[in-house]
Amino acid sequence: MTIIYWTVGWLVGIWLGSTLPLPVPLWILCGLLCFVAAILLRQQRIPLAVSIFMAALALGAARYNHARPILDQSHIAHFANRGEVVLTGIVSEAPDVRDRYQNLVVDVDMLAIEGSAERPVDGKVLVRARRFPLIEYGARVQIVGQLTEPHNYSEFDYRAYLAGRNIYATVDYPELIVQDQRVGNPLMHSLLDVHARAQETIERLLPQPQAALLSGILLGDEGRMTAELKEDFRKTGMTHIIAISGFNIAIIAGVLLQGGRYLLGNRGAAWVAIGGIALYTLFVGAEAAVVRAALMATLFVVAAKLLGRPTFVPAALFAAAFFMTFADPDSLWHVGFQLSFAATLGLMLYVGPWSDSFRTVWQQQFGEQTGNWLASFFAEVVLTTTAASIMTLPIVAFHFGTFSLVSPLANLLILPAQTGIMAFGGIATLAGMVSPILGQAPAWIAWLFLSYTIGLVRFFAALPLATLAVNFPAWAVAASYASILGLTWAARTRLDQSSTQASANLGRQARRWTPMMVTLASLLVIAWAWSRPDGRLHVAFLDVGQGDAILIRTPDGRQIAVDGGRYPSIFLDKLGQEIPFWDTEIDIMVATHPDDDHTLGLIDTFDHYRVGLLLVNGEETLGSDNYAALLHVATAAHTPIRQAVAGEVIDMGDGVRLEILHPGGALDPDTHNRNSVAVRLVYGDFAVLLTGDAEKAAEQMMLAGGRSLHSTVFKAGHHGSRSSSSRAFLQAVRPQIVVISAGKENTYDHPHPDVLQRAEEIGATVLRTDELGTIELISDGTMMWSNVKD
Repeated sequence: MTIIYWTVGWLVGIWLGSTLPLPVPLWILCGLLCFVAAILLRQQRIPLAVSIFMAALALGAARYNHARPILDQSHIAHFANRGEVVLTGIVSEAPDVRDRYQNLVVDVDMLAIEGSAERPVDGKVLVRARRFPLIEYGARVQIVGQLTEPHNYSEFDYRAYLAGRNIYATVDYPELIVQDQRVGNPLMHSLLDVHARAQETIERLLPQPQAALLSGILLGDEGRMTAELKEDFRKTGMTHIIAISGFNIAIIAGVLLQGGRYLLGNRGAAWVAIGGIALYTLFVGAEAAVVRAALMATLFVVAAKLLGRPTFVPAALFAAAFFMTFADPDSLWHVGFQLSFAATLGLMLYVGPWSDSFRTVWQQQFGEQTGNWLASFFAEVVLTTTAASIMTLPIVAFHFGTFSLVSPLANLLILPAQTGIMAFGGIATLAGMVSPILGQAPAWIAWLFLSYTIGLVRFFAALPLATLAVNFPAWAVAASYASILGLTWAARTRLDQSSTQASANLGRQARRWTPMMVTLASLLVIAWAWSRPDGRLHVAFLDVGQGDAILIRTPDGRQIAVDGGRYPSIFLDKLGQEIPFWDTEIDIMVATHPDDDHTLGLIDTFDHYRVGLLLVNGEETLGSDNYAALLHVATAAHTPIRQAVAGEVIDMGDGVRLEILHPGGALDPDTHNRNSVAVRLVYGDFAVLLTGDAEKAAEQMMLAGGRSLHSTVFKAGHHGSRSSSSRAFLQAVRPQIVVISAGKENTYDHPHPDVLQRAEEIGATVLRTDELGTIELISDGTMMWSNVKD
């Protein structure tokens, strides 16, 4: 117990040192005096414990204050808010890649300000750079931009958060020049290469949003989840299952310990669990938070299963916390550290002792065979995830400031699926890294569990009053843990501690798993049959915010994607809802023109789907890094790139043809809206006209071209802008329906009232994605049906 008293005092001292910055020598003196008191009172149990606690407290405060950086003229923070600077340094962490930008942590070593000579400096800078080109870990970069102090937000102390990472200055969207590559630690490069390979494998095997969720759960990388889906997880109190390494490692350790013992016994299962934890750590990239969680979980396995000393487990856990915070006192404020500690404590308190206790109780109630089955199911499917969830809930409430009213029921229904996600998702990733063929079957099984999770999260998040904003202060966290530990202790004293070892008969386990695998296979077959082509043409105008994105599925299942909006995560999420999970082919992709709100979302599509042909308008990149990135990834994927030329007709082979109406001849060098690719999709008597951002000049060229424009459906040009959808053009098209793709409450006044009036004049019905969400139109070549997917 001494190490526990010591560590608790040490952690309290670190916190106290952050609020009471006394001189370090004074804290050390207090600690020495408490040590003397401990020696004098060593024969008295309670005074000795108090003395040890107080000594650790004082030394913890001293260590925290000693670790504070000196922000003098040699530190980069000294030069914040002084105008434009030129910085040189090395990207010291894996980049945090978002939809439209990437965050880079740069260790700066040289600085020049206002044209002065370079001077050596130290310290970290957070750089928000454009999404493309991607900057890798270990790149030596030159940064030209405005160096500023971090901004704070009304509901989040961002400055304190960055200070916990020793970052005191930021640069937004600078001019950035890569001077050298792979300068960083070779071991870290290798780990990140493994992580990247695992990420690529997941994206190749699964559609979105399932791939993004598996990446969050398995690899701790939630970067490709949409903001909407992240918010749904927050509302339902399920954020602990994504991007939280402690929770995920707790699941891995628990599942491997419980499942491995049937094949290898307790000691063999322990070695399997240790290997699984190490492998997971490599997948994630061995970031600091993951290493901490892995160390804690490994100590739990070694102490409880290999050494056979359960009483050593809490001592090992607290000792690990002490050494981690001694090396880096700021770890105490890292959410990853807190959750890792709490999740491992949950494993320690519940998984081993409680599974045996419940086994005894259920054997008495239901008989030995049924009791063993119930206990095994409970331990493998429910107890592991529930244990980690209980112990992490107060921390989640404290950091995110919300309390979910639906969380108890959501956790009860969703947590059991996480073992399936971890097991089959992990197998799929490992096998897929060897060969995609080997990983595809387990990936499809993981897709079932992932889809189940996403479906329930979205369902619960949509319920009224799903979540409440709460003020959950630090004292409430402490009170919560006191209550949890007290109730746990009281409940355990009421349970019979005797345990009956369950049979490890492999045949019995095979019989138990066979029905589950048959059920999963049956569900996959049903999902496959349900998503087969239905012999009709489907045209979905996807709600991707302020941008264009259309997915066309022909009667035989061929697929055409026209534009992809400006947010890759949103576009891929929408594609995943429209394209069957087993289909990884997009026959034709059309990038109407280089604007970000049409093409940026297309770039990441090549990670998930094989694209047969990319049609473009023939313009150069026009200085756009994003459009250049699209052409680059298409070339790297061996996708043919072809300029769309007016007069070309593409026969899709099942009664559907794609007619190219624009551009034709020379391109306009002044504005690429006039060069937008315009296509007319024809299936029997049904036709859809898509004109990108074509404006009146381009519409006049199409009118002069003499080709048929008449269409049942017209997607209004340029999001319903006044400069498009002219009266003469609408009269030539004569659509029954005008679809307008625009973002909610956009700042561009889209759609313009003049366009709505012109549509009304020709008797067309207007359907808007900003009002209705995704709009799907279905036709058999004669009739048409609509389906709104808000």
